[in-house]
Amino acid sequence: MTYSRSLDVYEFYERAKTGEKMSQDDWDLMVIPSKTAELKQKYGLDFKGEFVPTDMDMAEKLFKAGFEMLLEAGVFCTDTSRVVKYTEAEILDSLNNVQREFTLGTGRDQSFIRKRKVGDKKKPHVQGGPTGAPVSENMFMPVHMSYALEKEVQTIVNGVMASVRGHGPVPGSPYEVLAAKTEGRLIKQACALAGRPGMGI
Repeated sequence: MTYSRSLDVYEFYERAKTGEKMSQDDWDLMVIPSKTAELKQKYGLDFKGEFVPTDMDMAEKLFKAGFEMLLEAGVFCTDTSRVVKYTEAEILDSLNNVQREFTLGTGRDQSFIRKRKVGDKKKPHVQGGPTGAPVSENMFMPVHMSYALEKEVQTIVNGVMASVRGHGPVPGSPYEVLAAKTEGRLIKQACALAGRPGMGI
C-alpha cells in the first residue's frame, strides 16, 4: 500500500526551486493570456454579461477550464521565477480534502466559516476591508474601524501601511517588520473602538 500525503508548504517550496525557469513578464503576458484564450474557446465560455454565471452548465465548464488551467499552467513563484506544477491526482486530493469549517475571532465576535455548495441557502461569510491595498498612516485605523462598524462585516481583510514613521515598508528592512507589527496593533485597536474587540483579522 502506497502512502500519499496532501501537498504542503514544504513540497511547494521544493518544487519552487526546481520548476521551469521563466520571467514574470513571460508568465503574465504570454502563458496566462494564451492559455486563457485557448480554454475560453475550447469550453465555449461566455457569461453574457453575468459577473457570476448562474447557468449550471456554464459553471461546470468554467470549473473544468479552471482545473485544466491549473493542471497545465501551474503556479508562478515570484521569489524563484519558477513554475510549480501539480498532478491531476494532487489537485483532486486538495479539492476533496478541503477543511469544512473553521473559526475566526474570539468571544462574542467570533465567526464560523463553513464550506458552501452551489446554490447553498446559507448566507456567505462577509469579510470587509481594503484587502491588501495601501492605506496612509493617518487613515489606517479610521479606515479599518469603518469596516468593523458595519454589522454585516464578520471579519477584517486588512490593507497595508503605505508608510510607517514616514518611511516606506521596504522589503527586507526593519521598516517592513515595524509596518507589519503596527498594522496588527492598529487593526485590533480599530476593532476594539468599534465595540468588536474579538473580531477576526
